[in-house]
Amino acid sequence: MNKGRVIYEDEAEPHFRLAHPSPALTVFVDYYFEVNQPATLANPLYLNGLPNLSNLLCISLHPQNWLSINQKTGAVKTGHGSRLLGNLTDLHTSIYPAGVHEFYVKFKPGMLGKLFHFQTQEIENTHADLSILIRPDELEEQLQTVPVFHERVRLVETLLLKRIQRVEVNYKLKIVQAVLQKFGPKTANREQHLSKICHELGVSYPSLHRYFNETLGYSPKYCQKLLRFKNALQLYQRYGSRYPFEEVGYTDFSHFVKDARQLTQRSPSEL
Repeated sequence: MNKGRVIYEDEAEPHFRLAHPSPALTVFVDYYFEVNQPATLANPLYLNGLPNLSNLLCISLHPQNWLSINQKTGAVKTGHGSRLLGNLTDLHTSIYPAGVHEFYVKFKPGMLGKLFHFQTQEIENTHADLSILIRPDELEEQLQTVPVFHERVRLVETLLLKRIQRVEVNYKLKIVQAVLQKFGPKTANREQHLSKICHELGVSYPSLHRYFNETLGYSPKYCQKLLRFKNALQLYQRYGSRYPFEEVGYTDFSHFVKDARQLTQRSPSEL
C-alpha cells in the first residue's frame, strides 16, 4: 500500500496550489492551499500530515469523499463536505481520490481557536463538521462560483478580515508566536535553547510555559520538538543522512531517527 509522503510549502505539485496571506492576516494565517484531483486521474493522492500545531478550515468545492488514516491507532475517518481539522498528535495519511476539490486555510497555532472561541487541544486529531462554527453552505457556494484559486484566496481573505477586527491578540499570544518563529527553519539550531530565547524576550521559563499551555495546550519543549522534526525531515529528504543534523538542534542523525519513530512510528525513509 502507498504510505504517502509529506509535501512542503516550497514544493511544486500539479494538483496542489498554495498562497500566502496578505500582511494584515499574517498573524492569523500561515497559508492557503488547495487539493484538486481531476476526475480523470488514475491514482489517488496520498499525503502524510506530520504531528503539528495547526488547525485547518476545509471548504469542499466538489462533493467527493476522501479518507484520513491515523497511522498510530489505525482509525479511519471519512472526510466529506466542509470540515474543521484539528491539530495532530499522530501521523495521519490523507487519501484523495479522483474528483476531490478542497480549499484549505491553514491557521497559525492557536489562532483558529482565537477566532471561534475554543481551545486548541479540544479538537486535536479530529475532523468536525464546519457547521459547528459557521454556515458552510454559503461559503461553499461563494467559492464554487469563483473560477480560479487566487480569486478564491482573495474572497476568503475578505471574509477573514471582517472577523479578525473583533479579535484581540494579547501579549501572551504575541510572546508564543515570537517563540514559535524562533523554532523555524531559519533559526532552529543548537544555540536556540529555551533559556536563551527566554532571556532575549525578557520572560521567565515558568511564565513562558504557562503562556504556551494557556494558548496552545502544549509545553514549549513539545512545540519545539514538533517544529524541529519537521525542519529536519525536509533536510533529510533533500540531502540524506549525511546532513549535519546538529545544525537544526539534534545531537546527531540517530537522535533525529529516534524522534521520527517516537512522533510518527516510522523511520525517516518511510515518510
